[in-house]
Amino acid sequence: MKIVLDTSVIVEIDRKNEEVIRLIKKIIDLDHNILISTITISEILTGSYLRKDFKKSVSEAKRILGQFLWIELNSEIAEKTAQYLAYLITSGKIIEYQDVAIAATFKVTNSDYVLTLNKPHFESIPELRGKTYEPKEFAKIIRN
Repeated sequence: MKIVLDTSVIVEIDRKNEEVIRLIKKIIDLDHNILISTITISEILTGSYLRKDFKKSVSEAKRILGQFLWIELNSEIAEKTAQYLAYLITSGKIIEYQDVAIAATFKVTNSDYVLTLNKPHFESIPELRGKTYEPKEFAKIIRN
């Protein structure tokens, strides 16, 4: 099983959210693949560099991010991002570029699920409906 983590989930790991950390450990223990977009890396490191203790923060962020498989924003993901953005714009739904690129990463990598705290953003894209979960929801699925 392949699972894409949205930036919001990585933030919760950084905040030491025990529920999220337990879930990620369980996913790893079950030998599932956890993927993150390089967009997520950029978002997390931006926040780290903005902190007064940025050297420590960047080091900790890289430690956390290094646990996952990084997926580069390549031409295929860029095109899928453009398709999703065009769909959203014509539908009158505007969500952040970063979330759209992460959704495109999900689709291009043929992943099974997206974990996020921004579920409505991802479910604005029809192909992600029923495959997008908040960590608490996914914890119930993974237990079964």
